[in-house]
Order: sequence, then C-alpha cells, then structure tokens
Amino acid sequence: MGQVLKTYLGLFFLLIMGLVGIGVVSAGIEVTAARNYHADVISEIECSNFNAEVISACKSQAQERGYQLEIAELVYDAEGNQRMAEVILSFDYTISILNLASAHEVRGFAR
Repeated sequence: MGQVLKTYLGLFFLLIMGLVGIGVVSAGIEVTAARNYHADVISEIECSNFNAEVISACKSQAQERGYQLEIAELVYDAEGNQRMAEVILSFDYTISILNLASAHEVRGFAR
C-alpha cells in the first residue's frame, strides 16, 4: 500500500515539474520574441532615416502586439537632422503556472 502512495506522489511531483518547465520555456520564448521585435524596430528606424511616420507606425504596431514602445530622440547634427534615438521596449514577463509576472524592458540605440 505504501508503494502505491509513493508512486502516485512521484508522478504528481513529476507533473508539477513538467508544468513549471513548460511555463519557463514559454516565458523564454516570449522574451526572445520581444528582443527580436526590438531589433526589427531599430532596423526599420535606421533604414527609414528616422522618418516620423515609420516611428509612429512602429509604436502602433507594438501596442497591437502588447508591448509598450518609447523612442527618445537624442542627437542632432549641425543641420538639425536626427542622428540617434534610444528605443525602449517594455513587456511583461509571466509564468502563469506560478502566477509570477514582472515588467521587463529592452533598451537599444538606433544610429
């Protein structure tokens, strides 16, 4: 009888460990997607030469994906043209099985 209880308890802990592992992997995939989107935004801003319409389109697209995107203009040249911007992408890091959630952000510069 004791052996049956130990077997089911072992299976229960194995199931819990598997669910937590799936939650951690899922959160890691979300972080990777956010970092890739951040790199894509920086690339689009650089390729458009800091076009205001492209920046506003990136902000609206980020909002649709559940991110918060902030773009701060930093450096201007002698002619008043923008030459650098700080791109900050904020997103939530969640592991739902453990009911853990925290806010994270990725920072980078478009030059």
